Amino acid sequence: MTDYEALVDQIYEAAADPELWPQVMHDLGGAVDAAGGIIVTRRADAWTGWRYSGALARGADAYLRMGSQANVRLIAFARSGSGFVTEQDVLTDEEYLADPIMTDYCTPAGLHHAAATVIHVPTGDLVSVQVNRRIGQLQFSRADIARLDAFRPHIARAGLLAARWRLERLRAAAEALAMIGLPAAILDARGRALAANALIETMRSHVIWLPRDRVALVDPAADELLRRAIPDIVDPAATSVRSFPSKGTANDPAVVHLIPATGEARDVFGGGFGVLVVTPVAHPAAPDAALIQGLFDLTPAEARVARAIAQRKTTEGIAAEFGLSRETIRTQVKSVLAKTGCARQLDLAVMLARTSVSR
Repeated sequence: MTDYEALVDQIYEAAADPELWPQVMHDLGGAVDAAGGIIVTRRADAWTGWRYSGALARGADAYLRMGSQANVRLIAFARSGSGFVTEQDVLTDEEYLADPIMTDYCTPAGLHHAAATVIHVPTGDLVSVQVNRRIGQLQFSRADIARLDAFRPHIARAGLLAARWRLERLRAAAEALAMIGLPAAILDARGRALAANALIETMRSHVIWLPRDRVALVDPAADELLRRAIPDIVDPAATSVRSFPSKGTANDPAVVHLIPATGEARDVFGGGFGVLVVTPVAHPAAPDAALIQGLFDLTPAEARVARAIAQRKTTEGIAAEFGLSRETIRTQVKSVLAKTGCARQLDLAVMLARTSVSR
């Protein structure tokens, strides 16, 4: 049987170290003879952070990354109460077995009966904790639910602590970027600024601060690209443009980058977030191809083409220099324009010819 006081201590330790949550979920399941547990953060319409014990690992990542509405009816019911509920409180056994969480995840993993609760944390997220028993085991009893409910207040307090500590870490990260001369803000998946350094706060010619800690760009075209990219913060494989030029009120150029921080860079109570960096443009010199490649996530070939464009070389000249056909260069140019958010080669040349990091 799980030691109550030891598990409570583990819960609070996990608030500071998210890597401890798998063991916490394992021991929480052990308290009620379950295979294990999973803790998941939901923001808006997406699951944004999760940890699970070993018995629940099979298929969990793939299921949650699909943006699945995992066990929505059970979780919706749990939201209405203040403790753990079981699937039989919400569904018939036939309905539960037909639920996507069973057909797509639990049944293939050898899991059946569930008990779940939902907790509101200060970030505005919903945190769902669920434990499952293996196929063939009995349903959770009222005594089991009472044991789980004894741990719920501690999980809720751990969420409060994690949210506060996370905010301090984000502030420290923003200040660290300022130390190397990068104006930066850290945004959540809804585009709200969680932390910002003084360099970006004073960039009034480029950045507009809106109510509710939202950020916008003075340049309408750049702001539209930013609006499109923000919903994709939680998806590092998304195709939205994440590095693009921007003009300030005095027509002063800058390059905007929205860098997603996902996977191991996010904790279970933090979910997905992104780092917004605005680098002023200065010094009339074509940047190194390696720098261009890193800034705009280009292939090495695309970076070489982009640098040649910054040097105002023509398509024909680039093709001749690299020993490639004009069609190949045109294809690479189209890809570079798409990734950098530029409409014309001239726009790209102007942006790249003077790109540097402000120090």
